[in-house]
Amino acid sequence: MPLIDNLLTLYKVDRQVRSLQSRVESAQLYLKVQTKLMTTIAVELSENELRLKQHKSNIAVAETETGSIDARVERLREDLNKAVNDKEYKALLAEVNTLKDQRKAFEDEMLIEMASVETLDTTLVEITAKIDERKKITKVAEKELDVRQDEIAEQLAELEKERATAASVIPADILEDFDEIADDYEGESMASIEIIDKKRKEYSCNSCSLHLPLESIVQLMANDDTIVKCGQCDRILFLGQASKEALAPSE
Repeated sequence: MPLIDNLLTLYKVDRQVRSLQSRVESAQLYLKVQTKLMTTIAVELSENELRLKQHKSNIAVAETETGSIDARVERLREDLNKAVNDKEYKALLAEVNTLKDQRKAFEDEMLIEMASVETLDTTLVEITAKIDERKKITKVAEKELDVRQDEIAEQLAELEKERATAASVIPADILEDFDEIADDYEGESMASIEIIDKKRKEYSCNSCSLHLPLESIVQLMANDDTIVKCGQCDRILFLGQASKEALAPSE
């Protein structure tokens, strides 16, 4: 069988293989996106919990400090009742007032921290809801991937055998080139030649519409083992049966 026909055989089965693989790959990509989103939300949750812990710790410190101040004020009040002179009384009273100011500062700080805790608690509920929802979506994505893999497994295995057989008769350098073009164009490694005007000898690549020189058509008509590529998209060119018949010399 001529090289170009062997390439066409490979081209047809390769497209089928890639089509089946793309069904699985799209499901894999969707699952990957969901997993990435889940990771992002988990980081958000961790950061929220860390901030929440810090604010609660700040509240606990403030509560401890106000407790200490209250105890100190209580002792000072007892001392006030025992003051022996005006100077001692004023000194104790000044310390009490200073401690009250400090307590007020801690109370203000606690109010700010408690407001932050309330906000973070609300955010925590929202993040938890997002995680629950994303878990459901991820589970569906995992199931969809399993279903698609199961659906195509048998057919893909058979087609991959066919592809291996078709590829085995192609010279290594040409096969490598074919695979590279197929990877670049999602399996569209070959393109038919379109006859625009036979009388004027005008032809084009059916994939990118580049006008082709007559020399390319002459080469393909003369030798089916010749590789001719489009000068623009680099696809391997071939003549379809109808085009061959149209270009064949009249008897």
